[in-house]
Amino acid sequence: MRSEPTLFAGKDFVSPRAGRDCAADVYRQAGITDPRREIDAAELYVPFSWYEPMWLENLGFAEPGEGWKLTESGVTGLDGDLPVNMSGGVLSTNPIGASGLIRFAEAALQVRGQAGEHQVDGARKVLGHAYGGGSQFFAMWLVGSEPPGS
Repeated sequence: MRSEPTLFAGKDFVSPRAGRDCAADVYRQAGITDPRREIDAAELYVPFSWYEPMWLENLGFAEPGEGWKLTESGVTGLDGDLPVNMSGGVLSTNPIGASGLIRFAEAALQVRGQAGEHQVDGARKVLGHAYGGGSQFFAMWLVGSEPPGS
């Protein structure tokens, strides 16, 4: 988890530092050096469509200004290279307070092979992502079918 003030001079609302730092720490703990290649899918907290490319950049899946290309090209579709929000995500249901936990639960279902009709074949590492407040509180989990280093 990471947080930062709601407002401060120089705050980056498109790529909040707390999100970047949280992702970097999660990746470090899991031994991930290239999230785009090493993570199979992601359940991201995307309450509005433009947040998907924004978070893809913030979390290191795409370079700044390039996240939209992953979305537009189909990379983030259920049958894409990096499926995002296989469950439908927050855009399909957003029970405030539980939404972040649901992202984690969906990630866990994926690596357990129990996600039903939205199962990603071969999902071994899946990121769960949540944020709150004015993009100031971030929580992330990387769940895997095997322990780190296996």
